[in-house]
Amino acid sequence: MKKKRVLKITPVLITLNLLVLFAIGGFYLSRLIKYYKIENGETPEDTPIILVDEIKKKRSYLDDTKGLVLDEKTGKYIYKGEVDDNYIYYSGLYYRIMEVDENNNIKAISEENVTLMYPGFKNGYEESHINKWLNKSDKQYSGVFEDTLEMTEKFLVGTSFCSDSITDMENITCEEKNSDNKITLLSLYDYKLAGGKSSYLNNKTTFNLGTLNDENLSYYVNEEGDIALQQKDNRAIYVRPVLTFNADTVLLKGNGKKPTPYRIELKPIKSLADAYVGNYLKLNGENYRVVKKLEDKVLVVKSEIIKQDETPIVVNFGGSNNIYTLGAGIGKYLNNTYLNTLELKDSVVTGEFYNGLLEVGNYDYALLKSSKVNAKVAMLTMGDMFINETNSVLTMLRGIEADNIVYSIDEDGNYFGDVLSAKYNVCPALYLKNDLLVNSGVGIVESPFEIGVNDEEGQ
Repeated sequence: MKKKRVLKITPVLITLNLLVLFAIGGFYLSRLIKYYKIENGETPEDTPIILVDEIKKKRSYLDDTKGLVLDEKTGKYIYKGEVDDNYIYYSGLYYRIMEVDENNNIKAISEENVTLMYPGFKNGYEESHINKWLNKSDKQYSGVFEDTLEMTEKFLVGTSFCSDSITDMENITCEEKNSDNKITLLSLYDYKLAGGKSSYLNNKTTFNLGTLNDENLSYYVNEEGDIALQQKDNRAIYVRPVLTFNADTVLLKGNGKKPTPYRIELKPIKSLADAYVGNYLKLNGENYRVVKKLEDKVLVVKSEIIKQDETPIVVNFGGSNNIYTLGAGIGKYLNNTYLNTLELKDSVVTGEFYNGLLEVGNYDYALLKSSKVNAKVAMLTMGDMFINETNSVLTMLRGIEADNIVYSIDEDGNYFGDVLSAKYNVCPALYLKNDLLVNSGVGIVESPFEIGVNDEEGQ
């Protein structure tokens, strides 16, 4: 009788089986740990942090009148009241996050006013000078503001805008909406929704809203945060843009506080060519701000008026008419006396300053592009970024009433026509070579760029 053959499991096979079991167990254990961390608010190191996810973590559960509040009906997360953790820094400007919509897109408004210009609302918001200034289109000289923003195709989507005509302040509605434009103004409805004068949107400055009444006159917010109605269309207004970041925007750093805002772009700034419009830099120990970037130079404006021993320097426009000239008055002063005070005066280059004329009944900023002068130093004109930052100063804007009238910005922040001999403070604007090195600083007002020439050029 033959003995049955017994199959023996070799130690090698046992080892292989154990390795397989350990591998399977390790895989599922790592997945378990990963998803446990996600469920409990921890993100694996190799997983991008989506901005909207971080924002939603701040939802207020106890009080629906302040903080980030979820509207159960619309699915929107809305910031209400006086919050301080909704800052985002993008393309050289601080913005305040207003809401996360039902599609997880993030609407935000600039923390500051960015210009002063005539709105042109007489034909409605869509056809206004403001809308053309904000957004690129097929219209000539459109998108002045959009051109200052970087990577818009990556970050921005159409901004939902309440376009209801409002005549009754007791009945502020938002029944008509459109998302045709990337950039808009704040609506009366959104201002009210956030808490109005008791909210973070009240930044203690006057700024215009995009909401119109049935006569195409616009509402605005005054310095106290109250709502008022513009009584005529030919009054210049302050512009505070609203834009929307897409739902896939990745957070690179920051927690939403002003000192550490959310950051979604972190490019190295090695020279002025890399700077953003809105960045600050130092010249002669004083702050200047980037207004415009060109291929080989940048336009900057002094953040405060020119002073000597703390005393303001006042100068008249001068000359025989309101066309800027280097041979008399303010033009001669800026391109000689002032320019010679700058330590980096050899890095100041000639550029174009627009000085076209507006027309009676037509205050379209695009008309100013019809004429220009070449100079190293001049002043800003209507619709330039940050022209609104200083009052009681001369501008390049020419009076349409007569050729001996030039416009200043008066103490109240409005354009004011005066004669050539009238003396005003001055905020110079000048073109710098964009290859100037950035040696230190982060480009904000508290830490402006410290700039210098290339060592080889300085020898």
